[in-house]
Amino acid sequence: MIEWSLSQTYHSPEGRIRWERFGEGHPVILLHGTPNWSVIWRNIAPRLAERWSVYAFDWPGFGTSDRYPGQNVSWDEQPRRLVELVAHWGHERPAIVAFDFAPIFALRAQLLEGLELGPLVLADAAVIPPFVTDFSRQARENIGTFRQLPTHIAEGMVRAHIERTTRHPMPPEVIDAYMWPWSGQEGVAAYWRAVECYDEHLARPLVPRLAALSQPVMVLWGEHDEWLPPSMGEALTEAIPGARLRHVPDAGHFAQEDNPAGFAEAIAEFLEEVGYR
Repeated sequence: MIEWSLSQTYHSPEGRIRWERFGEGHPVILLHGTPNWSVIWRNIAPRLAERWSVYAFDWPGFGTSDRYPGQNVSWDEQPRRLVELVAHWGHERPAIVAFDFAPIFALRAQLLEGLELGPLVLADAAVIPPFVTDFSRQARENIGTFRQLPTHIAEGMVRAHIERTTRHPMPPEVIDAYMWPWSGQEGVAAYWRAVECYDEHLARPLVPRLAALSQPVMVLWGEHDEWLPPSMGEALTEAIPGARLRHVPDAGHFAQEDNPAGFAEAIAEFLEEVGYR
């Protein structure tokens, strides 16, 4: 049984957002991606909280936050939730650790919505298209057909998709934790709503603007990421002036599962090096 809970609530225009704070110090905000939720930070937040004030939350439509039909979880709407949360917490230029598709949200928040952010860690980041996996692309292009699949068939497909995120097999209870939000009829429906929003066109405006980033940036990548190959991390690093690239050894796309200590250590060393204390 995986123990993870978020005790705080922010009431957003797209429903309740569950969040939690760990530790004291300068703020570090952790942004999960897909098809995961904040549980992916359960082995990272405590390590970083030894030196910083760490915030974790579930995006609307994910995890323990509200998920409902008609909810706007599009990639141009979610960044506005980050703007709201940073204001709600009362922080200026917080450090951001954004994983998977969340770098799109962080970068849109800064480059298009005017949010001022501090040091950025872009981890196994879907930023430069194309990056949507074959499974998700097929599902999005045929969303009507996928929505008609029996619940148990859809659950099996999602589970198999999640199982391919790590270099080493995840224990059943960990996979169960990732599957929890996507299980049952309502969970499967929430999953397809999320997939329907995988719109790479909303990432394209960011690419020419990457050169405008002026804060310290680290691109962090699982050494054996098969979802988003390390070459994508190299391309992203080259597109951002002064960005540094670091690989998490012995890790796949969910490096937080394969090598949580290495993942957290890389972030901590980066923040220390740039004087974020």
